[in-house]
Amino acid sequence: MPDAPRHAPTTLTPPLWRNVSFLLMWSSVAASGFGDRLIQLAAEPMLGVYGPTAQAASIQSAITFFFVLPYMAFTLFGGWLADHFPRKWILLACDQSRAVVLLVAFFMIPLGTAPAISALPHITHHYWKIYLIVAATGAFAAIFNPARSSTVPQIVHTHHLQRANAVLLGMGLIASLVGLTIGGPLVEKVSVRAGVMTGFLCFAISGWFFAFLRIRPRRTSHAATITRTTPTRALTYIRRHRAVRNLIVLNILYWVAAYVVYAAIAALNKRHYALPIESYLSHKSTMLSILGAGMLSGSFLVAWIRTRRESGTIAMLFLLATSAAMLLLAINRSYGLGLALAYFAGLFGGSFMILIDTLTQSITANFVLGRVFGLRAMLNTASGVAVNLIIWRLPQADAWMIPALYVAAPMLTVIALVGLWRQITVGPMPSRMANTLWRLGRLYCLVWHHLTVVAKHHVPTTGPVIIASNHTTGVDPFLLQTAVRRLITWLMLTSYMTRPLSFLWRTIRPIGLSRDTSDLGKIRQLVARLRDGDIVGLFPEGRLQREHRDLNPFEPGIAMVARRGRAVIVPTWICGTPRAKNMLWHFAKPSHATVTFGPPYRPSSDQSDDQIVAELRARMLALAPRPQT
Repeated sequence: MPDAPRHAPTTLTPPLWRNVSFLLMWSSVAASGFGDRLIQLAAEPMLGVYGPTAQAASIQSAITFFFVLPYMAFTLFGGWLADHFPRKWILLACDQSRAVVLLVAFFMIPLGTAPAISALPHITHHYWKIYLIVAATGAFAAIFNPARSSTVPQIVHTHHLQRANAVLLGMGLIASLVGLTIGGPLVEKVSVRAGVMTGFLCFAISGWFFAFLRIRPRRTSHAATITRTTPTRALTYIRRHRAVRNLIVLNILYWVAAYVVYAAIAALNKRHYALPIESYLSHKSTMLSILGAGMLSGSFLVAWIRTRRESGTIAMLFLLATSAAMLLLAINRSYGLGLALAYFAGLFGGSFMILIDTLTQSITANFVLGRVFGLRAMLNTASGVAVNLIIWRLPQADAWMIPALYVAAPMLTVIALVGLWRQITVGPMPSRMANTLWRLGRLYCLVWHHLTVVAKHHVPTTGPVIIASNHTTGVDPFLLQTAVRRLITWLMLTSYMTRPLSFLWRTIRPIGLSRDTSDLGKIRQLVARLRDGDIVGLFPEGRLQREHRDLNPFEPGIAMVARRGRAVIVPTWICGTPRAKNMLWHFAKPSHATVTFGPPYRPSSDQSDDQIVAELRARMLALAPRPQT
């Protein structure tokens, strides 16, 4: 799975909160999620979930089955529509159609119907009508989703895409949380009709927001125009693009596990937590709300992470954490602890889902994006239909849900570990261990220190190179190595090179120095590495700046190293790192660090050592964001 393509932000691009089209998009998506949640909650009492012998997991899976079954027929069609017709009008039509479906359901329920805990004899004898209402709602959702996913890149800049997806998921989850928090008690304590009517109003009103979206024109190549009418274009595209195919498979496996968790929560609240039956819907809604709150927190977490580099590695770590939360949920028998575990399952699972969506959007061509998402949704649906059909028709389904979690959680664990291994052991470094260390270092610097790299192209990809940088904190070597796709040679005191980390020193091959080592010996080792074509990192100041940010006087040895090593010098400036006297805080304190590379140059042969040092100092100071001394 590759990193997402990197695009530089543009100052002409407004932030998301000033993007009117995006604001309209997330508000409408939130209302849609709220309405879908209400119709599914209302269906449970109509299907007799409060009966003493009713299987909550079976009823929950039956509702899910009929909601997702239409995806099999309509997602590819929805993707085709999204690639051939104006997407915002497709979104509007889907919401208005769902409003009509809920209005039909509202009039289907008799006037004066008691709260959901009471029997609904006029409805429960006609299960097929309830399933038809749920299926019709799912059919329009199936058309809606690929149009929405392919519209997002047309209303936000690529630089904002990951954050936009996080916000959309977050707002959808907020709506789902509100739907669960309000919808459960509304259906259970007031009436089913009240819940259905509320959903109708959400679709009927908010759907019109899509009419006011401002869509950027699609950039389509001539070749894409020729092939865009081919029905199997999405299949051909996915077959030829391994990365897209892997992302789709990961997404399918994740949703298989998610459907199992969804049904398991119903079973846990009905049978295993010893809760009063009359409060089943409220307790289940609360746990699902907590799960959704975790997913909402995940959207904020991904927005805070911000970077799309190393997003494949981050996604695998989130998947691993999700599997752990699922396994603990199966072991636990306490409702209170179950709420906490549901939160963490949502937190890590939601974060994983956002990263997978963003990666798919980033590496898929726009002309086929709608059909790829449509095909992905159809495949997700096929797995969801199979899983929910099995649970629905399973005798004593509630009793089987805990064993199902014991199967699903290890499955995700194995997938996450294999994916993580493949992510971190592949890269530009000379060995698997070096790539692993480089990936983990990048993960730390990009996420915790929000590293920004400027003018990376100035670093030569081959030949002897000296990276000459100011020295602000102990984390500086990690920042520089993150920014450079070559293994940098560093000078390091032997007192820091402890035996337990001998594998590390064998991998990065630092030049070990004792405090009594002469400069001549140090220069000889550096020159030898440079003549071998290596890249060397040097801090001419010779000591940390720590709390201040004034450039210290330079040591003269760098001039001799550059001359004898026949190396080019890349002046570099680091800023935004933590200011602290204790070096431990340099690593523990988050920051917004920036590494800026200047144009490479080779010192003139007729320059003295002092002149070389003076020129390097001037070039480094020119890279500083403010005047330095």
